[in-house]
Amino acid sequence: MNREETDTPSVWRDLMLVVGVTVGTFFVSAALELNERVIAFTRPFEAYEVDELPTTFVAMIVALAWFSWRRSREAVEQANLRLAAQRQLAEALSENRRLSQRYLKVQEEERRFLARELHDELGQSLNAIKVDAVNIRDATPDTGEVRRSAEAIIDVSSKVYEVVRTLLRQLRPVALDELGLATAVQYFVEEWQRRHPAVECELSIDGDLEGLDEDINITAYRFVQECMTNVARHAHAGRVSVDLRVTQEDSVPALSLSIEDDGRGVDTTVRRTGLGLIGLRERFESLGGRFQIEAAEQTGGTRVSAIVALRGHTQEAEK
Repeated sequence: MNREETDTPSVWRDLMLVVGVTVGTFFVSAALELNERVIAFTRPFEAYEVDELPTTFVAMIVALAWFSWRRSREAVEQANLRLAAQRQLAEALSENRRLSQRYLKVQEEERRFLARELHDELGQSLNAIKVDAVNIRDATPDTGEVRRSAEAIIDVSSKVYEVVRTLLRQLRPVALDELGLATAVQYFVEEWQRRHPAVECELSIDGDLEGLDEDINITAYRFVQECMTNVARHAHAGRVSVDLRVTQEDSVPALSLSIEDDGRGVDTTVRRTGLGLIGLRERFESLGGRFQIEAAEQTGGTRVSAIVALRGHTQEAEK
Protein backbone atom coordinates (compact mmCIF):
# COMPACT_ATOMS: atom_id res chain seq x y z
CA MET A 1 0.00 0.00 0.00
CA ASN A 2 1.46 3.35 -1.04
CA ARG A 3 1.33 6.68 0.74
CA GLU A 4 -1.58 8.08 -1.33
CA GLU A 5 -3.80 5.08 -0.54
CA THR A 6 -2.98 5.43 3.14
CA ASP A 7 -3.80 9.17 3.22
CA THR A 8 -7.14 8.93 1.31
CA PRO A 9 -9.31 7.76 4.28
CA SER A 10 -7.87 10.56 6.43
CA VAL A 11 -8.73 13.21 3.79
CA TRP A 12 -12.31 12.00 3.43
CA ARG A 13 -12.73 11.82 7.20
CA ASP A 14 -11.56 15.43 7.56
CA LEU A 15 -13.89 16.59 4.76
CA MET A 16 -16.85 14.87 6.39
CA LEU A 17 -15.96 16.55 9.68
CA VAL A 18 -15.90 20.00 8.00
CA VAL A 19 -19.28 19.37 6.33
CA GLY A 20 -20.76 18.13 9.60
CA VAL A 21 -19.54 21.15 11.56
CA THR A 22 -20.87 23.52 8.86
CA VAL A 23 -24.32 21.92 8.73
CA GLY A 24 -24.48 21.71 12.51
CA THR A 25 -23.60 25.39 12.82
CA PHE A 26 -26.34 26.30 10.36
CA PHE A 27 -29.03 24.44 12.30
CA VAL A 28 -27.85 25.80 15.66
CA SER A 29 -27.79 29.35 14.27
CA ALA A 30 -31.28 28.92 12.79
CA ALA A 31 -32.66 27.49 16.00
CA LEU A 32 -31.19 30.25 18.16
CA GLU A 33 -31.64 33.01 15.57
CA LEU A 34 -28.05 34.08 16.11
CA ASN A 35 -28.02 36.55 13.21
CA GLU A 36 -31.02 38.47 14.61
CA ARG A 37 -29.46 38.47 18.06
CA VAL A 38 -26.19 39.84 16.70
CA ILE A 39 -28.03 42.60 14.78
CA ALA A 40 -30.04 43.52 17.86
CA PHE A 41 -26.90 43.57 19.98
CA THR A 42 -24.84 45.71 17.61
CA ARG A 43 -27.64 48.23 16.66
CA PRO A 44 -26.88 50.56 19.63
CA PHE A 45 -23.25 50.72 18.47
CA GLU A 46 -24.00 51.55 14.85
CA ALA A 47 -22.19 54.85 15.20
CA TYR A 48 -18.98 52.87 15.78
CA GLU A 49 -19.64 50.52 12.82
CA VAL A 50 -19.61 47.54 15.17
CA ASP A 51 -22.29 45.90 13.02
CA GLU A 52 -19.65 45.53 10.27
CA LEU A 53 -17.45 43.30 12.42
CA PRO A 54 -19.14 39.98 11.43
CA THR A 55 -18.46 40.68 7.75
CA THR A 56 -14.89 41.67 8.62
CA PHE A 57 -14.40 38.46 10.57
CA VAL A 58 -15.73 36.42 7.67
CA ALA A 59 -13.30 38.16 5.31
CA MET A 60 -10.45 37.54 7.74
CA ILE A 61 -11.37 33.84 8.01
CA VAL A 62 -11.42 33.52 4.21
CA ALA A 63 -8.05 35.29 3.98
CA LEU A 64 -6.54 33.02 6.64
CA ALA A 65 -7.89 29.98 4.81
CA TRP A 66 -6.27 31.22 1.60
CA PHE A 67 -3.02 31.90 3.49
CA SER A 68 -3.07 28.38 4.94
CA TRP A 69 -3.75 26.89 1.51
CA ARG A 70 -0.78 28.75 -0.01
CA ARG A 71 1.54 27.67 2.79
CA SER A 72 0.39 24.05 2.47
CA ARG A 73 1.06 24.11 -1.27
CA GLU A 74 4.56 25.43 -0.66
CA ALA A 75 5.13 22.76 2.00
CA VAL A 76 4.02 20.03 -0.42
CA GLU A 77 6.29 21.40 -3.14
CA GLN A 78 9.24 21.53 -0.75
CA ALA A 79 8.52 17.97 0.40
CA ASN A 80 8.40 16.76 -3.20
CA LEU A 81 11.68 18.50 -3.96
CA ARG A 82 13.24 16.97 -0.87
CA LEU A 83 12.01 13.50 -1.83
CA ALA A 84 13.35 13.95 -5.37
CA ALA A 85 16.72 15.04 -3.97
CA GLN A 86 16.79 12.03 -1.65
CA ARG A 87 16.02 9.69 -4.54
CA GLN A 88 18.79 11.26 -6.61
CA LEU A 89 21.18 10.98 -3.67
CA ALA A 90 20.26 7.31 -3.16
CA GLU A 91 20.81 6.62 -6.87
CA ALA A 92 24.15 8.42 -6.80
CA LEU A 93 25.21 6.47 -3.71
CA SER A 94 24.20 3.20 -5.35
CA GLU A 95 26.10 4.13 -8.50
CA ASN A 96 29.18 5.09 -6.46
CA ARG A 97 29.09 1.72 -4.70
CA ARG A 98 28.85 -0.10 -8.02
CA LEU A 99 31.77 1.92 -9.36
CA SER A 100 33.73 1.27 -6.18
CA GLN A 101 33.11 -2.46 -6.44
CA ARG A 102 34.13 -2.43 -10.09
CA TYR A 103 37.28 -0.45 -9.26
CA LEU A 104 38.22 -2.94 -6.54
CA LYS A 105 37.76 -5.85 -8.94
CA VAL A 106 39.97 -4.18 -11.54
CA GLN A 107 42.54 -3.41 -8.86
CA GLU A 108 42.65 -7.04 -7.72
CA GLU A 109 42.95 -8.23 -11.32
CA GLU A 110 45.92 -5.91 -11.84
CA ARG A 111 47.52 -7.15 -8.63
CA ARG A 112 47.01 -10.74 -9.72
CA PHE A 113 48.60 -9.98 -13.09
CA LEU A 114 51.58 -8.21 -11.50
CA ALA A 115 52.07 -11.05 -9.02
CA ARG A 116 52.04 -13.61 -11.82
CA GLU A 117 54.54 -11.59 -13.85
CA LEU A 118 56.83 -11.12 -10.85
CA HIS A 119 56.71 -14.84 -10.09
CA ASP A 120 57.10 -16.09 -13.65
CA GLU A 121 59.56 -13.55 -15.02
CA LEU A 122 61.52 -11.88 -12.23
CA GLY A 123 61.44 -14.88 -9.91
CA GLN A 124 62.66 -17.29 -12.56
CA SER A 125 65.35 -14.86 -13.69
CA LEU A 126 66.64 -14.41 -10.14
CA ASN A 127 66.69 -18.16 -9.65
CA ALA A 128 68.66 -18.59 -12.88
CA ILE A 129 71.17 -15.95 -11.77
CA LYS A 130 71.59 -17.67 -8.42
CA VAL A 131 72.11 -21.08 -10.05
CA ASP A 132 74.74 -19.68 -12.41
CA ALA A 133 76.49 -17.95 -9.53
CA VAL A 134 76.52 -21.19 -7.54
CA ASN A 135 78.03 -23.04 -10.51
CA ILE A 136 80.70 -20.34 -10.90
CA ARG A 137 81.49 -20.49 -7.17
CA ASP A 138 81.77 -24.26 -7.17
CA ALA A 139 83.98 -24.24 -10.26
CA THR A 140 86.53 -21.79 -8.86
CA PRO A 141 89.18 -22.22 -6.17
CA ASP A 142 88.33 -21.58 -2.53
CA THR A 143 90.02 -18.20 -2.70
CA GLY A 144 89.99 -15.60 -5.34
CA GLU A 145 88.09 -12.60 -6.60
CA VAL A 146 85.81 -14.63 -8.85
CA ARG A 147 84.58 -16.82 -5.98
CA ARG A 148 83.97 -13.81 -3.75
CA SER A 149 82.02 -12.11 -6.55
CA ALA A 150 79.97 -15.26 -7.10
CA GLU A 151 79.14 -15.48 -3.40
CA ALA A 152 78.13 -11.79 -3.43
CA ILE A 153 75.83 -12.44 -6.40
CA ILE A 154 74.28 -15.39 -4.57
CA ASP A 155 73.71 -13.28 -1.47
CA VAL A 156 72.20 -10.33 -3.38
CA SER A 157 69.97 -12.55 -5.52
CA SER A 158 68.67 -14.30 -2.38
CA LYS A 159 67.83 -10.96 -0.76
CA VAL A 160 66.13 -9.68 -3.90
CA TYR A 161 64.14 -12.89 -4.14
CA GLU A 162 62.95 -12.44 -0.54
CA VAL A 163 61.82 -8.90 -1.47
CA VAL A 164 59.97 -10.33 -4.46
CA ARG A 165 58.29 -12.96 -2.26
CA THR A 166 57.16 -10.23 0.13
CA LEU A 167 55.75 -8.21 -2.76
CA LEU A 168 53.98 -11.32 -4.05
CA ARG A 169 52.31 -11.87 -0.69
CA GLN A 170 51.19 -8.24 -0.57
CA LEU A 171 49.96 -8.14 -4.16
CA ARG A 172 48.22 -11.49 -4.26
CA PRO A 173 48.37 -14.21 -1.60
CA VAL A 174 49.06 -17.49 -3.39
CA ALA A 175 47.53 -19.49 -0.54
CA LEU A 176 44.22 -17.68 -1.01
CA ASP A 177 43.85 -18.98 -4.57
CA GLU A 178 45.20 -22.44 -3.90
CA LEU A 179 44.14 -23.32 -0.33
CA GLY A 180 41.23 -21.00 0.55
CA LEU A 181 40.53 -18.19 2.99
CA ALA A 182 41.10 -19.99 6.30
CA THR A 183 44.52 -21.35 5.33
CA ALA A 184 45.60 -18.04 3.77
CA VAL A 185 44.68 -16.09 6.90
CA GLN A 186 46.37 -18.64 9.14
CA TYR A 187 49.56 -18.47 7.08
CA PHE A 188 49.50 -14.66 7.10
CA VAL A 189 49.02 -14.51 10.88
CA GLU A 190 51.86 -16.99 11.43
CA GLU A 191 54.17 -14.92 9.24
CA TRP A 192 53.07 -11.74 11.04
CA GLN A 193 53.77 -13.40 14.42
CA ARG A 194 57.23 -14.45 13.20
CA ARG A 195 58.05 -10.85 12.26
CA HIS A 196 56.64 -9.45 15.53
CA PRO A 197 57.55 -11.97 18.25
CA ALA A 198 57.00 -9.46 21.05
CA VAL A 199 53.25 -9.32 20.34
CA GLU A 200 51.10 -12.23 21.45
CA CYS A 201 48.75 -13.13 18.60
CA GLU A 202 45.63 -15.30 18.92
CA LEU A 203 43.71 -16.56 15.86
CA SER A 204 40.20 -18.00 16.01
CA ILE A 205 38.42 -19.38 12.93
CA ASP A 206 34.95 -20.85 13.36
CA GLY A 207 32.64 -22.17 10.64
CA ASP A 208 33.05 -23.36 7.08
CA LEU A 209 34.89 -20.75 5.04
CA GLU A 210 35.19 -22.92 1.95
CA GLY A 211 33.22 -22.20 -1.20
CA LEU A 212 33.11 -18.41 -0.79
CA ASP A 213 33.41 -16.30 -3.92
CA GLU A 214 36.35 -14.16 -4.97
CA ASP A 215 34.92 -10.88 -3.61
CA ILE A 216 34.36 -12.23 -0.10
CA ASN A 217 37.70 -14.04 0.05
CA ILE A 218 39.85 -11.11 -1.04
CA THR A 219 37.87 -8.60 1.07
CA ALA A 220 38.26 -10.72 4.21
CA TYR A 221 41.95 -11.27 3.54
CA ARG A 222 42.58 -7.55 2.92
CA PHE A 223 40.73 -6.83 6.19
CA VAL A 224 43.14 -9.01 8.16
CA GLN A 225 46.14 -7.72 6.21
CA GLU A 226 45.35 -4.02 6.67
CA CYS A 227 44.32 -4.26 10.32
CA MET A 228 47.38 -6.30 11.33
CA THR A 229 49.60 -3.83 9.50
CA ASN A 230 48.02 -0.98 11.46
CA VAL A 231 48.53 -2.87 14.73
CA ALA A 232 52.22 -3.27 13.94
CA ARG A 233 52.65 0.38 12.93
CA HIS A 234 50.48 2.32 15.35
CA ALA A 235 48.98 0.29 18.21
CA HIS A 236 52.08 -0.49 20.34
CA ALA A 237 50.13 -3.52 21.52
CA GLY A 238 51.25 -6.50 23.55
CA ARG A 239 48.40 -8.72 22.47
CA VAL A 240 46.11 -8.95 19.45
CA SER A 241 43.26 -11.33 18.67
CA VAL A 242 41.93 -12.18 15.21
CA ASP A 243 38.48 -13.71 14.90
CA LEU A 244 36.75 -15.01 11.77
CA ARG A 245 33.48 -16.86 12.03
CA VAL A 246 30.37 -17.74 10.09
CA THR A 247 27.33 -16.50 11.99
CA GLN A 248 23.68 -15.63 11.40
CA GLU A 249 22.33 -12.15 10.75
CA ASP A 250 18.58 -11.82 10.22
CA SER A 251 18.43 -15.60 9.63
CA VAL A 252 20.99 -15.26 6.80
CA PRO A 253 24.52 -16.75 6.96
CA ALA A 254 27.11 -14.02 7.34
CA LEU A 255 30.87 -13.72 7.71
CA SER A 256 31.89 -11.85 10.84
CA LEU A 257 35.44 -10.53 11.26
CA SER A 258 37.04 -8.71 14.15
CA ILE A 259 40.56 -7.75 15.22
CA GLU A 260 41.13 -6.40 18.72
CA ASP A 261 44.33 -5.23 20.39
CA ASP A 262 45.32 -3.90 23.81
CA GLY A 263 47.34 -0.98 22.46
CA ARG A 264 47.01 2.72 23.01
CA GLY A 265 43.53 2.88 21.53
CA VAL A 266 41.95 5.16 18.98
CA ASP A 267 39.87 8.33 19.18
CA THR A 268 36.62 7.33 17.44
CA THR A 269 35.50 10.98 17.24
CA VAL A 270 38.37 11.87 14.90
CA ARG A 271 37.64 11.43 11.22
CA ARG A 272 39.82 8.69 9.74
CA THR A 273 42.12 9.83 6.95
CA GLY A 274 44.03 6.62 6.28
CA LEU A 275 43.34 5.27 2.82
CA GLY A 276 43.62 1.68 4.03
CA LEU A 277 40.70 1.87 6.44
CA ILE A 278 38.67 3.96 3.99
CA GLY A 279 39.30 1.32 1.35
CA LEU A 280 38.16 -1.44 3.73
CA ARG A 281 34.94 0.42 4.48
CA GLU A 282 34.30 0.84 0.76
CA ARG A 283 34.93 -2.86 0.16
CA PHE A 284 32.42 -4.02 2.76
CA GLU A 285 29.78 -1.43 1.93
CA SER A 286 29.99 -2.30 -1.77
CA LEU A 287 29.18 -5.90 -0.75
CA GLY A 288 26.25 -4.75 1.39
CA GLY A 289 28.14 -5.26 4.65
CA ARG A 290 29.10 -3.06 7.61
CA PHE A 291 32.47 -1.86 8.88
CA GLN A 292 33.15 -0.34 12.31
CA ILE A 293 36.07 1.01 14.34
CA GLU A 294 35.56 1.38 18.08
CA ALA A 295 37.39 1.44 21.38
CA ALA A 296 37.80 -1.97 22.98
CA GLU A 297 36.24 -1.73 26.43
CA GLN A 298 37.91 -4.79 27.94
CA THR A 299 41.45 -4.30 26.66
CA GLY A 300 41.49 -0.51 26.32
CA GLY A 301 42.81 -0.78 22.79
CA THR A 302 41.06 -0.75 19.43
CA ARG A 303 38.52 -3.11 17.92
CA VAL A 304 37.90 -3.22 14.17
CA SER A 305 34.96 -5.33 13.06
CA ALA A 306 33.01 -6.07 9.92
CA ILE A 307 30.17 -8.30 8.84
CA VAL A 308 28.83 -9.19 5.42
CA ALA A 309 25.99 -11.50 4.39
CA LEU A 310 27.04 -14.60 2.43
CA ARG A 311 23.81 -14.93 0.46
CA GLY A 312 24.73 -14.65 -3.20
CA HIS A 313 28.47 -14.68 -2.40
CA THR A 314 29.31 -18.36 -2.83
CA GLN A 315 30.84 -20.21 -5.72
CA GLU A 316 27.53 -22.03 -6.22
CA ALA A 317 25.74 -18.68 -6.51
CA GLU A 318 28.22 -17.56 -9.18
CA LYS A 319 27.44 -20.64 -11.25
